Amino acid sequence: MIKSVSLLVLTLTIQTTYAAYCNGSPDPGERTNDYPIFDTDLRFVRSVKNAIYYEAGPANATFPVVHVFGNAYEVGYAQGLLMKNEMIEFIGKTWGYLVEMVVEELGDKLSPQAQAILVSQGMKAALDWCAEVTAPYTPQAYFDEIQGLADATGIDYQQILRVNLFPELTKAQCSFFGAWGTATTATGKTYQLRALDYDTVGPFKDYHQITVYHPTDGGHAYAQVAWPGNVGSLTGMSSQQIAISEIGVSYPDDSFGQGTENTPPQKVKGEPWAFVMRDVLQFSNSLDEAISRIQNANRTCNLIIGVGDGEAGAVSGLEYSGYVAIPYGDDNLLPENATWHPEIDDVVYNGMDWLCPNYDSVLGEQLSKYHGNINEETAVHNILPTVQTGDLHIAVYDLTDSKLHVSFCRKASADPSEPHYAYERQFTRLDMKTIFAEQPPVV
Repeated sequence: MIKSVSLLVLTLTIQTTYAAYCNGSPDPGERTNDYPIFDTDLRFVRSVKNAIYYEAGPANATFPVVHVFGNAYEVGYAQGLLMKNEMIEFIGKTWGYLVEMVVEELGDKLSPQAQAILVSQGMKAALDWCAEVTAPYTPQAYFDEIQGLADATGIDYQQILRVNLFPELTKAQCSFFGAWGTATTATGKTYQLRALDYDTVGPFKDYHQITVYHPTDGGHAYAQVAWPGNVGSLTGMSSQQIAISEIGVSYPDDSFGQGTENTPPQKVKGEPWAFVMRDVLQFSNSLDEAISRIQNANRTCNLIIGVGDGEAGAVSGLEYSGYVAIPYGDDNLLPENATWHPEIDDVVYNGMDWLCPNYDSVLGEQLSKYHGNINEETAVHNILPTVQTGDLHIAVYDLTDSKLHVSFCRKASADPSEPHYAYERQFTRLDMKTIFAEQPPVV
């Protein structure tokens, strides 16, 4: 995946994908994940002004839960101060890895010296261009937070911004579902999946972090799953029982209005999608507000978005592009295809892409098989390992009781005999009501 992205970045071109279907598929047969969900108290590590670091997870798969308090600049500075070493390592390794992948793509076409100079300059130019065309649409709070991160860590501001904008230029194959009502009769709860299928070779796997924001300049508490210094939201939920999921679309149809043979190129001038998703978490009080916020945003690339609301007991998918933001549910599921993407009562789902029959059909089969008993246990132990989705990280949200169940790809430092992908590994349950109630540290 990174290899194809590197050419995109190097050439400063948003590629047009013609109508086609993704051809990947899970392995035949059904599989189980037999690890119990890990459930224990968080362990205090350290704190600074406006930030606290707790450790979560089993001994072989720990990860930070980082609380930050204050306005946009203050939360950036606090996280940078608390996680300075981790940020310096992550930003440095990530940048080096992205440049290395461009070099690998070019192979022997350039001398080593030219590869080191031209490729690095090309990457910087691409992301600086992205920053320039999205800046007029980006709320000032994001720039203020990045400035705080830079001031606390000494990392170049522009370099932090570049790494944060990289998702705007990439596509990741991911999966999502929402289930409620008759689909979850055994518990009566509302559940949502966000499975991130992304690079599992580079540094992303070694720096998992949940960051919990307690903003004082508007909105409410929310948590996002990503890496140190990541300011946009790829995966997350809020104290208002709102959650997000996202799927990059590499195989759109003409209904997106962009990115196909019969439509214009994808828009590049707008608010980066990860910032739109964070706006949803921070400021939305309901599913209707979340959908309206997305529809009124200055959107860019082609995506599938999932938004759930535990209080309303519902989850919606959205077809997302620069031209459309179309919500859909169990009775008007998109894309329409009764053969490989059939409607299921009180379930909305998409597997890996927009036009992806092999994954959609298996995900649909599993959701139908466990219909009436869909919950965190069946998702973790049966559905995910069979569909084989969520290799880098996974969030299974219990939106009714505000529980977050997360799993991460195996770190490079872990025992190589352990399972590799997140869907194969042990999940950790987090009580988000307690986490969102955390108070600022006294230091």
